[in-house]
Amino acid sequence: MINSAPTLRKKTYSAAALAILFVFALSGCAAKNGINASVANPQLSPESQLTYDYLVYQDYLSRFGQIMRSGVKTKEESEKATDLQQKALVVLDRILKVEPSAQLYAEKASLFWAAQQVDDAREALKEGLQKFPENPDLTMSLSSTYLVDNRTADAEGVLQDYIRRHPKDLIVKTQLARIMLEQKKFAQALDILKVIPAGQRTSEILYYYAKASAGLGLTKQAIRALQKTVKIKPDYIEAWGELAYLYELEKDYDSAEKIYTKMLEFPEVSNHIRLRLIELCLKLNNPDRGLSLVLDGPRNTSFLLEAAQIFLNNKFYGQASTVLDIFVKEKDVPDAYYFFKASIAYEGEEDPAKALDFLDKIKKGSDHYDRSLQFKAHLLIELNNTQDALAVLREGQKEFPDDPNFFLMEAALHVEQKQPEEAEETLLRGYKNIPDSTQILFQLGMMEEKKGNTDQTLKYMEKIISMEPDHADALNFVGYILADKNKQLDRAMVLISRANKLKPDNGFILDSMAWVLYRQGKLDEAWENIGRALSLEPKQPELWEHYGDIAVAKKNKIEAKKAYTKALKLNPGDKELRRKLDSL
Repeated sequence: MINSAPTLRKKTYSAAALAILFVFALSGCAAKNGINASVANPQLSPESQLTYDYLVYQDYLSRFGQIMRSGVKTKEESEKATDLQQKALVVLDRILKVEPSAQLYAEKASLFWAAQQVDDAREALKEGLQKFPENPDLTMSLSSTYLVDNRTADAEGVLQDYIRRHPKDLIVKTQLARIMLEQKKFAQALDILKVIPAGQRTSEILYYYAKASAGLGLTKQAIRALQKTVKIKPDYIEAWGELAYLYELEKDYDSAEKIYTKMLEFPEVSNHIRLRLIELCLKLNNPDRGLSLVLDGPRNTSFLLEAAQIFLNNKFYGQASTVLDIFVKEKDVPDAYYFFKASIAYEGEEDPAKALDFLDKIKKGSDHYDRSLQFKAHLLIELNNTQDALAVLREGQKEFPDDPNFFLMEAALHVEQKQPEEAEETLLRGYKNIPDSTQILFQLGMMEEKKGNTDQTLKYMEKIISMEPDHADALNFVGYILADKNKQLDRAMVLISRANKLKPDNGFILDSMAWVLYRQGKLDEAWENIGRALSLEPKQPELWEHYGDIAVAKKNKIEAKKAYTKALKLNPGDKELRRKLDSL
């Protein structure tokens, strides 16, 4: 890995060399703000010039490093840093011609790297590797430059080429495994690590071995590797955390709790560990222990709010309220306090009026204001106060015109009030404000479908797919409509198959699949899929009607009669269903 700032080359200098430098400084060869040696001095012998260049290079390097460490904040500082970098590079190139070394090429790359000149850093490393092709540090640094540009194949290739020549280099092998783990190439990472003899496996190698194993679902193997890891390195906090997490996956909550408790003893333990332990205590139905962990923990706002959220999510409302009430003693109570207290009043105490009182305390401009308006509208609808709910939603549309939820909630309210025209008008206003909202487009498509305008429905759904190719419901809608129209059946099958992969075991998608197969004349496959669909959605009359239609095509009148009868029970007013049943 390339360092973020260049390192200094260590070299000892004779008294004669230092005297040379002193003489040149007195004679004006030293710049006012440091040494200046952009060109070689013909008066010096080659050895003295080299020594002098090292000293000048270190001066430039030191001043460049100081600027980069303090942060470049002004244009003047940026120009100064660039000037020092360029001067350092001129002198360094002169040194490399006389006395090249892998370390100096690494420093040259670091000079570029510190200035975020990745391409130049990469070229410097390639130049170094031409002279020192077997140097592992240059190799790993070159790999890092590709990673920065997301060129993972190139990053891996550089390391693989080196490993082929040096199969026993564990450091480079470990680096390659780490890169593969980051790309979720668990099998390839494990292949690299498992051939390393057990006696040579460091704590880091064992940790990556465990991560690769866990990624492949080999949880027990991963646990064994992590147990060895922490035995070798007892303060390896990442390994302890991974081990606790795997115990949780295995539902061995007692072992996980012991580890998290042990981790609390580590210096600089993160709030995340304490929060994981709190959540685990709630899984073990020990909320009092969880609460004590909060009360013994830090008093910062983010930790307390996250802890309160954990109690809320697990429906321990009393403990959540206790955590939140810590804020009452503070001068500035965060708005999140009122939002969470409203959730407790509504969910835990079933008191929507009390929840509204808390929400009213959240100020406009707060990070929680948009959610508070949505929550408030929901409560007002539940209290049958539709006018006030509508006013709140309109305020939300004004304050947050890019949030589709306010338009969707108002449209749903109009639908509930049996006002379809007002619902459509609301969605169209939302669409005008947020033309890229697939949620609004989908609802508009649904409304058109209910009106029988399937061509307009297709236009909305096709637009959704063009913006979001993996929108499973839109894919299913288009595929089903095409099948129902008996058009583009091959495309319909492609769309529905994709939807099925995105949402497996979805009864409506399987029904669409059956309907396409029915249209294609593949009755046995259609029969199999409609049966699976009904096992998932047994109370949908449309699915029973399709079952009956496919049964008729298979000349199975008994199953067709049964299907149409069930469909009519679920939808007794459907005249077409009655006609189909009477025709049998």
